[in-house]
Amino acid sequence: MQTKKRFTLLAAALLSTSLLATACGGSTDSSSAPSSGASGSPAANPSSGAVTPIEVMMTGWGSTLPSKDFVKPELDKALNTNLTLTITNSSDDFIQKLNLRAAGADLPDIIKFPGKTEYLEYAKRGLLLDLTPYKDKLGDVKNLVGDQVFSRAEIGGKPYAITTTPNIYYGVPWVRKDWLDKLGLQVPKTLDELLEVSKAFTTRDPDGNGKNDTFGITSELTVLASLVMPLHGVTDGFYIKNGQMVHGIYQQEMKDAVAYMKKMIDTGTIDPEIASNKLANYKDKAFQGKAGIVVMDWTNIVKDDARKVWKEANPNADWVMLSELKGPTADTLGTREKGATGGYMAISKSAEKDKAKLDKIFELFNYVSKGDGLNLVQFGLKDVHFKVENGKTVLTDKAPEAAFTWLYQLAGRPEAAYLSTKFPAQEPYIQANEKVKVIETYNSYVTLPPDFNAADATRFRQEELLKFYYGKNKLEAYDDFLKKLDTTFRFKSFVDNGLKELKELGLAK
Repeated sequence: MQTKKRFTLLAAALLSTSLLATACGGSTDSSSAPSSGASGSPAANPSSGAVTPIEVMMTGWGSTLPSKDFVKPELDKALNTNLTLTITNSSDDFIQKLNLRAAGADLPDIIKFPGKTEYLEYAKRGLLLDLTPYKDKLGDVKNLVGDQVFSRAEIGGKPYAITTTPNIYYGVPWVRKDWLDKLGLQVPKTLDELLEVSKAFTTRDPDGNGKNDTFGITSELTVLASLVMPLHGVTDGFYIKNGQMVHGIYQQEMKDAVAYMKKMIDTGTIDPEIASNKLANYKDKAFQGKAGIVVMDWTNIVKDDARKVWKEANPNADWVMLSELKGPTADTLGTREKGATGGYMAISKSAEKDKAKLDKIFELFNYVSKGDGLNLVQFGLKDVHFKVENGKTVLTDKAPEAAFTWLYQLAGRPEAAYLSTKFPAQEPYIQANEKVKVIETYNSYVTLPPDFNAADATRFRQEELLKFYYGKNKLEAYDDFLKKLDTTFRFKSFVDNGLKELKELGLAK
């Protein structure tokens, strides 16, 4: 089934200002059948009464349950359930199978929707449970996720799902500290200083090989723009400026940011292939010593496997993270979508017919939101896959066996704490990522008018902004660019509609 195009395609266009990473993990075992037995003690006393069957349907993104699934029996024992995970390989496969289930009035009890479009469709068809009367029964979930657990899923003021928190890793500058030291330079604290360092790395032979073979900054053009624009206090999307909801493409700060992008490129110190780079390309350039500044998130540079690559290439390399930087008008380095979610966990409307089962579903959600249940779905079995030492969770050498447990994280997880446990050596960077100052955007709350072609409008914006960056369009023609965007591509009607929706939702003045 061909699904509707989502607004996130628009938000993730040329000027996307945050890097989202989905929860990952999995087993190389191709079996998706849950195991009926496992070692270890139950995490809690089993509930009394009859066993309650509960089915959860989700997309595994290629991950499956291993033949020795030790999570299911632990949850079943603690909650007196018979839990079944029905996992599809892709979102398209998920939608196809879910539609067939809906046609046969046989929806699973819990549905994890991979996107907002499908969630909205099923909610509007009356197939999902309105959680408004049941919010108090999901207190532990709210404590884990926060106040937005319901509001991000509201349709007409009613939530038909709980929302999990997305994993957001911000693209920030990383600088070769060893090159700075060789040239007698300080770690840059402003965008202007960063550009001056870029010039020095290009012209002053920072690697000392006597060749003119280095340049300053490498990345993707979209990623570099996603840094420069927030540092000018603007983003290509809906955000609040001076108390009013606006769209960044029309703001003076956007013109200033575009001019700064051109200024950077005109120095000749930016990777000449930045407009065509992909992650693998610019990682190689940075790791091999061709560039001294790279804009990317921490997962791609200081995780153990990445660190090994650049340390083997140059044992003296010392990459430092710039999680704080001042721009011409702001110190925000990225954006965070206020309505972004890691998924929509909905309950089938039909589950309401069986009160005991519905209560058990709530019990399941709460159980995996705190204490033993949360530890189980994050790290595996206590004293097998993890230990608690001096009040701190520490993984054992058997922790890789628990790579699949993310499939059971029905209410999500406390991301920073989880990652700090998974990657203790990277904890300083994880914590720094959490503290990056950002602009909050509201793009996910806006729907596309039927007469608006988001793909064409995005393509036009990409092409025209690229021309401004490289001087093929003069900045004086920016207003003409906006006029064509509004008339030919009906962008103004989309923005006006979005502002109206955000006002109706109480998010805009």
